[in-house]
Amino acid sequence: MSEAARELVIVGVNNAAFAPLLEILEEREIITAEQLCLLESEEREVDPQVFANRSISVQALEKFAFAEGQVVILLDSSDAINAAMTSAENSGAWVVDAANNTRGDESVALIHPAFNAAELANAERRLVALPSAGAAMVAEALFPLAEQLQGVQVQLNQPVSALGKAAIDATAAQTARMFSGQEAEVDPAIGHRLAFNQLSASEALLASGHTLGELTLIHDLRRLLGDNVAVDASINTVSVFHGQLANLGIVLREDVDLEKIRALLANGVRLQLAEQPSAENAVGSDVTIIGRLRQSLLGKRQINLCAVSDNLRKDVAMNCAQIAHLLLKNY
Repeated sequence: MSEAARELVIVGVNNAAFAPLLEILEEREIITAEQLCLLESEEREVDPQVFANRSISVQALEKFAFAEGQVVILLDSSDAINAAMTSAENSGAWVVDAANNTRGDESVALIHPAFNAAELANAERRLVALPSAGAAMVAEALFPLAEQLQGVQVQLNQPVSALGKAAIDATAAQTARMFSGQEAEVDPAIGHRLAFNQLSASEALLASGHTLGELTLIHDLRRLLGDNVAVDASINTVSVFHGQLANLGIVLREDVDLEKIRALLANGVRLQLAEQPSAENAVGSDVTIIGRLRQSLLGKRQINLCAVSDNLRKDVAMNCAQIAHLLLKNY
């Protein structure tokens, strides 16, 4: 089957990453309107979506027939989507999981298109996973140093968009109420107000004191950077809509030559150096911005730095689009 005849199926039109994904697919002319299928659970009514000046209807996930030759992107998670994932894989379609539906399944290849896309050729199954948005950004920031890394401590400040479209809508409503002098309601799913707040955790704490999101971040980073790299992580949620920021403390195997480290980072794939990066600088950008590179006061082999990126456009949508393009073209 020719590339032009194959279909790209996107599951999760209501997901916050859907709009930037559609934008990138159109900007880069990865597919035509005739190749695009949009799915959402049948209990959700979704208006037709515009792509390449065409109106694309949104079909019911539960009634859709998956077929060999399709590439299916999962932007959301639910029981219905898990059933669809199994059906799509069994039909011979390629499935790209961008929503942690395959979390913990070592038989699923974890692919970051910037540096391990070649592993698609040896994938055990026609099912691949994307790293979480935080892991994708941190892995890009540290990949030029991977051979020298001994340990990484990640402090990720994630925006409310990392929690989904419902969290974006709740934050907007709470902000409007507070600006009008009214009391903002506590988000029932999280147990805290999202607007004008910082959360030490937005998920339930496990026995270890970590959240499931933190363990996913750690697991993804170890798969991408290597099991010989020690990783720990904390994820805070901050009251901004888009753009993530991570403060990274890294331990190298040898004493630090800061200028050599800076040169390696300057030549990294999809990396840009800045003196004082902010999440605002990264929103709408297709690069990870790193800066505040400095010697740690805790040891000669330790350095600290900051990384920022657009968590939806770059670390979910762009990675999905690039993997989908590779699958449509080569597999």
